[in-house]
Amino acid sequence: MPPECSLYISIDVGGSQTKIIYQFNGSKSPQYLLMSPGIEQITKEDLEQYKQRLGWIGAPTPIKQAWLEWKGSIFVVGDFVSEFAPQDRIFERKYENALYKVLAAVGVILETHKVVNKRKGNTEPPKVNLYLGLLLPWNEYNDRHRFQEQLVLMLKSFKFRGKSWKVSLSGFLCRPEGGGLAAIRIKQNGLGWLQSHKIAVLMFGHRNVTAIYFEGGIIKCGDSPSLGFSTFLDDVCSRVSGLERDKLAAAIFKGLESAHFQVYKDETTVHPQWVKLKQIAALATAKDEILRASEIEDIAAAIEMATRTYWLRIKKWLDKNLPAIPNEVIIGGGAAAFLEPELEEYFNCQLATHAGAPKRQTGERPPKYSSRNYHDHAELVWVADIQQQIQKIFELNWQERTQQSFRLIDCFGMFDQLKDFIKETENAES
Repeated sequence: MPPECSLYISIDVGGSQTKIIYQFNGSKSPQYLLMSPGIEQITKEDLEQYKQRLGWIGAPTPIKQAWLEWKGSIFVVGDFVSEFAPQDRIFERKYENALYKVLAAVGVILETHKVVNKRKGNTEPPKVNLYLGLLLPWNEYNDRHRFQEQLVLMLKSFKFRGKSWKVSLSGFLCRPEGGGLAAIRIKQNGLGWLQSHKIAVLMFGHRNVTAIYFEGGIIKCGDSPSLGFSTFLDDVCSRVSGLERDKLAAAIFKGLESAHFQVYKDETTVHPQWVKLKQIAALATAKDEILRASEIEDIAAAIEMATRTYWLRIKKWLDKNLPAIPNEVIIGGGAAAFLEPELEEYFNCQLATHAGAPKRQTGERPPKYSSRNYHDHAELVWVADIQQQIQKIFELNWQERTQQSFRLIDCFGMFDQLKDFIKETENAES
């Protein structure tokens, strides 16, 4: 890398993962990173004791052992947090924790790509021009200016894993969660489309759910309460002893993926038979066959009961935040697929089967919807074309393709918006 470079990066600081898409100036295509959401403040003594306790063991990569210094304290981020008795911070405000997650992401990228000053005898740290796109929950969107001011201050003494860089914030663009999704559709269809339709953007994340409602080209309302998928997982875990939230979530989504022929079989989408899924069965711990079968039935029943409770809360929230049936609902967030049957029913949708409607293969999501009862319905848009684009650009393997590409969509849209923003700014200045 040259002694001075520009780094373009968009970050979605989700509750289950920090999604990062980045590109250096001169690079042909962007790359992505996923970091665990953890963050913990420790002392320098804590870090030294950790190093002394382990001695020299291997050579952990920056992403596996991410830490930075600020005001005499050490902030560990991502996987490294598990070494220091982390607290559950899922209900803390995102924007403050986002500061450390952004700095850690920048540090991981710079160290991984060996951004160093290679001029002989030059001990000055390399200069980096940072262009940042950030997604924050709607209810924290007003904190974006405070975030920007604090980030500029922290970059002045930026130090990651003991290394320094001269990083300056050359461009900053912040949007509410769902803003990347909205930008994708507006770019596809144009401002005239936005101005002439009622459009809703729904994001179903681990910590938050977000709704943004457009009418006449302007945002009429928005909300992002802490009603994310973690509340559902906690409900299930409270009904069955011994379940772990992360393992339960992984089992549910792997189960959904494996049961897609059952889920997308008829005109309406359905939930799989949880009790028959091997991923759910793997959560049971009893060795005795009878006890194990009973455990599996309890887990499946808990998922079904918690789903009804969770959807009731989501439905009340949608009733409050969508003043009318939209023409189009753009859907994103890792947890969205779990609520697909309920969303289809709420927006009066079923698979379109009329003459001229695109055909669907068994096991695939409906490419187009029609009304269930001849009343108004909203077209649900899962931006499958953008998913395919993400899969191709980042060369996701078959195990990651569906879920990972869907989780990256909002961040990907934010990255595209950031590049357009920088281009417009540079053109205005020239």
